[in-house]
Amino acid sequence: MPSALTISGVDKFYGPIDRGVHAVQNLTMEIGRGEIVALLGSSGCGKTSTLRMIAGFEEVSRGTISVAGRKVHTLPPVKRNVAMAFEGYSLYPPLTVRENMAFALKAAKLRKSDVDAKVASIAKLLEIEDILERYPSSISGGQQQRASLGRALIREADLHLLDEPMGQLEPQLRAVLRGRIKHFIK
Repeated sequence: MPSALTISGVDKFYGPIDRGVHAVQNLTMEIGRGEIVALLGSSGCGKTSTLRMIAGFEEVSRGTISVAGRKVHTLPPVKRNVAMAFEGYSLYPPLTVRENMAFALKAAKLRKSDVDAKVASIAKLLEIEDILERYPSSISGGQQQRASLGRALIREADLHLLDEPMGQLEPQLRAVLRGRIKHFIK
């Protein structure tokens, strides 16, 4: 069975290669299916750039990225089967939390009852059942973060990328959700 993620010799430059910023340098790693991996480092060291390259939101300057054994570094984001929760939440303001989460399943062409069941399950996991009918502008930063996380987790993607997924949450809730998400992903 292929690895969930294989990164080989990846570089990311912002600006000209000879005088721009070398944000990611010769990154190579392999992550197996079911593994949970954290990228740690100081601000500006390339963690978010790496996630954005894997998801397809940034171009790879050099090297290759494979997801589930398939080279994806030249494919657009929609062809990668990767779900990402951004640090900045990225919720659609005119949609309720329920609609934001369901939107992630739109391409799957599921029956409404299946979508509703998946939304309910993830909302329970993240303790946001009580805000499903509210809009992003009317909920706290921590609730927005959980809604964004829910939108990523609801997809049956080959890979889930979470950029600072719990930074806005209280330590107790963070610990509870970390355990639940770990169990959910495995």
